[in-house]
Amino acid sequence: MATIGKSELSRKDIESADKDEKETLLEHDSEPDEDMIFNRPSTSNGNGRVDGKMDSVKIQIEDVTNVMRDNVKKVMERGEKLEDLQDASDRLSMTSNQFREAANKAQRKMWLQNLKSRIFIVTIILTIIFFIFVVDILALFLVLR
Repeated sequence: MATIGKSELSRKDIESADKDEKETLLEHDSEPDEDMIFNRPSTSNGNGRVDGKMDSVKIQIEDVTNVMRDNVKKVMERGEKLEDLQDASDRLSMTSNQFREAANKAQRKMWLQNLKSRIFIVTIILTIIFFIFVVDILALFLVLR
């Protein structure tokens, strides 16, 4: 029989195995040996007290078995819910990373736009100051001439 390494098993294989195992655990009532032990004819000598104890033990065993089946079912459901929560957490993490990248990109774009606006305003102010000085210098030059 060839052994399969963990790296050779896909997630799908593991999930299908988990589902098969869950079904086996939840649908399994009892083994034939258990049936023979708990359902065998009474060997008591007509003593109703022994049969009553056996019946009460059988009932207790059935109750415990039912409780354990319910517990196994609840554990499986909890595992599924945890897997769903993990998937949702992973999706939220990816979405938050995408949002962070988009926010950083928008921030850089706005910074660049703000820088361009400031450069434009400074250029206009310097141009106005330049023309004021040029006109004053020309006026002074014409007056002194």
